[in-house]
This record gives sequence, C-alpha cells and structure tokens, in this order.
Amino acid sequence: MSARDGATTSTGPVSTRTASIPRIERLRETVRTWFTTSVSRGRGDVLTVGRASIAAALAYLVSGFVWNHEHPFFSSIVAFIIIGFGIEKKMRKIVEMSCGVMLGVLLGELARGLIGSGTWQILVVVFVAGMLSRFIDSSNLFGFQVAIQSLLVMIMPLTPSMTPGGRVLDAITGVVVAIVIHLLLSGDPRRLQSRAAASFYRELEDTLVSLALSARSGDRGIAQAALRNIREVSQKYTDEWKLANDVANEMATFSPTGLRHAEDVGRLQHLLVGSDRAMRNMRVIARRQAEFLEAVRGDAHSTLADALLAARDAVLELSNAVSHEDVDFTEARRKLRLYCSYLSPEMLLRNDEGKRPGRAGHFEGVTLTIQLRSLAIDLLQATGLSAAEAKRFLPSLVVAADGDAIGPRPMTMEMRALEPQATTEALELLITDRSDPDRRR
Repeated sequence: MSARDGATTSTGPVSTRTASIPRIERLRETVRTWFTTSVSRGRGDVLTVGRASIAAALAYLVSGFVWNHEHPFFSSIVAFIIIGFGIEKKMRKIVEMSCGVMLGVLLGELARGLIGSGTWQILVVVFVAGMLSRFIDSSNLFGFQVAIQSLLVMIMPLTPSMTPGGRVLDAITGVVVAIVIHLLLSGDPRRLQSRAAASFYRELEDTLVSLALSARSGDRGIAQAALRNIREVSQKYTDEWKLANDVANEMATFSPTGLRHAEDVGRLQHLLVGSDRAMRNMRVIARRQAEFLEAVRGDAHSTLADALLAARDAVLELSNAVSHEDVDFTEARRKLRLYCSYLSPEMLLRNDEGKRPGRAGHFEGVTLTIQLRSLAIDLLQATGLSAAEAKRFLPSLVVAADGDAIGPRPMTMEMRALEPQATTEALELLITDRSDPDRRR
C-alpha cells in the first residue's frame, strides 16, 4: 500500500513537469511571433517615423531661425502630429489636419485672451472646440485636432518671448514644414503597393497550399479550416492594398519624387482588380472543395492537388513581378498556362485509384472545376489580358457523359465556331507580346 502510494507520489511531479513543457513551448512561440511581428512592423514604418522626426526637428529649427522664438515647441508638435505614423496620411487628410490645427490654435489664443487660463476655462474651451468642429466637419480627425490644439494653447505656460501671435506663427511653420517634408521625402510610391500586394498574394498562396494538402489527403477538414481563415482575413488584405493604391496615386500626382513612377503605379492599381476577384473566388473554391470531398467520401485527388499547386506557382510569379523594378508578367502567364492545362473535369475528377466520382460527386466536382477556371481568368486578367484573351488559355469544356465515363466530345464545325481552340502560337503571342502597353497594366 505504501509502495503504491510512493509510486503515485513519485510520478506526480514528473507528470506535472511533462505537462508544463507544452506550456513553455507555447509561451516561447508566442514571444517569438511577437518579436518577429514587431521587427517587421518597425522595418515597414521606419521611413514614416524618420520623416516625422525630421519634420519635427526642422520645424523647430525654422521657427527659431525665422521668427527668433526661444522655445518654438508648438511648431515641432504640429509637424509631428500632421505626419504621424502609418501610410494613411493622404493629402486630403493632411490638409484636413492642418486646418484643424490652425483652427484649434486660433480658438485657444482667442479664449486665453478673453477669459484667461484655468480649470473652468479649459472645460469651456474644449467643449466649444469640440462642438464647433462637429458643426464644421463630420471628420473625427478634424475634431480631434481642433480640440487638442486649443487645449494645448490653454495649458502651455507663457514664456517671456512667446506672444499669442507667436504660437500661431509656430503652428503655421509646423504645417508648412510637414507638408513639404511629406511631399519631398515620401519615397517610391510603388513600395507601399508592393508591400501590400506581397501580403495579399502570400495569403492566396497559403490558402492554395492548404487546399492542395486537403485534396491530396482527402481531408475536408483542412479545406474547411482554410475557408474559415480566408473569410476572416481576405477583406483586410484587400483594404490594405486599396489604401496603398490611393496613397501611391496621390504621391505620384503631387510628390516631385513620385511623378516618374506614375505609369507603374497605374499598373499596380489595375492588378488589384483581377487579384481581388481571385481572392473572392478562393472563398468559393474552398467551400466547393470541402463539399466535393464530402461527396466522394474523402477520396484522395492528387491531380487536383497538382492543379492547386500550379495555381500557387502562378500567384508566386505574380508576387515576384510586383516586387521587381520593371513589372513584367510574362513568367506569370506561363505559369498560368500550365495551371489552365489541368482545368477540365476529365483531368480533375479522377481519384488516385483512377475512378470517377458518383452522381453527387460529379456534380460537386464540375462546380469546383468551373470555379477553378474562373480563378484562372481572374489571375490572367490581373496580368492585363482581356476576358476574351484569358479564356483562350482554358481547355475545352465541351464533354459528353456515357454512364460513368466522361470524356471530350468530338467537336463539330458548329461547336468550333462557338468555342474556338487556342493554338500554341496564339498563346505564346498572348504570353510574350508586350507591344501593347495596356497588356502590362
């Protein structure tokens, strides 16, 4: 009895230590993920933080030199607030913030001259500033600037050399310096688009890999997990790319350093149209694949997996094309041509044992095939091809069913008129011809 008790007691701490190991691993993985994300975020925002720092320092220097102010801290504050963090500082927002800053400073100076500075004066001024800003504009950003600047004027102590008009001059100096720095040091506008596109395509690649694993193993649970994930994050990546396009377009319009990149900015803007359709299509594909695998009772389909991996390779080439100085989709179109060669029911619907699906599986499989073909057209249009040109990459879908056998139907002259066969020469011309600038948009 005592021996049994001793054995139980001796194994208790061992079990506890064993259970704590996964906990430690999870903690270590959490810290590693946090650190990696933090480094990536810092690397992405280093240019913006640098511009804000330069603007704050330069505004302080200019105010001191031009207006002979001893401590022109207001100009630094205004310059830094206007540039701030993130890429969403578009010209419209910068002008909006500048107007809010100036209105807030003027309101604060007027109130300080009329009613002085103190607790109840601060209450009155902040309330009036908030209500006035809501009356003028519905923007929360504008209202925040009006209120915070009027509050700063009320609580900042007066210095011997600082007059009410001096703070207004400092605020104007900060606004002007911030706008000039934003226009001159915005950098390459394509960088924002390329970074957003890379994240967008990485999500597409990960989803295609997950679906390929699901098809090869016959596990519909993997397809369902991929569907849940892409539903949660796809819109976020689309919105980030749209924002990057808007900012890049303004930089290429107003910034002297961005004017020469206007053509490439337009191409990358156009690329989002087809890519966004492809992302939306991926949600449908993931759902259709889960339904197909359920209908065929989890049979493995390696050919379907190969097709999905071919699509992944094409998406990877699209991502590589965006990251290069000269946007060229030739290799991406070649990869898409390979992907398209799989896209017929007779290729995709056989399982690894060579058997066709039953009636329910055939219906779900053909639906999945149609969606995969739609994905190919979306990606081809993203490279600049028209819908008619993209369809020429696809194999014929005119098939005949004879019991469980499904195969190509001999095409009559009438069918050829409706569905002309793409020749190798025509495809090569579509892939490599870059004489038409529109095809590289």
